[in-house]
Amino acid sequence: FDLSPIQIGIKPRAGNGQVAITVAAGIGDYRAGDEIWCEALEPADYARALNRDVLVPRPAGRFLFGRLINRDEERLQILPLEAGGRQQVVANPPWLAMTTKLVRSL
Repeated sequence: FDLSPIQIGIKPRAGNGQVAITVAAGIGDYRAGDEIWCEALEPADYARALNRDVLVPRPAGRFLFGRLINRDEERLQILPLEAGGRQQVVANPPWLAMTTKLVRSL
């Protein structure tokens, strides 16, 4: 059979407007080694990410990863993925990245 449409051995690369995350230690539904692909969103599009896992930039080069559970004009409420985690409030992030694909090796 013809394998020409299949590119074997080529790792996917994040394109413009995408962010790729490699999971170092299992948390929530994610396992160590998983690749999480995200779409970067501008503030006007944050409503699309409600009830989805998101990556949000924090000051000093840090990031927060969790479930976006609520938003208003100025704040996002993020629920961390670990059991018993308390929601975090992030004010006016310049962007967020919404999860769109999970790649898990067999």
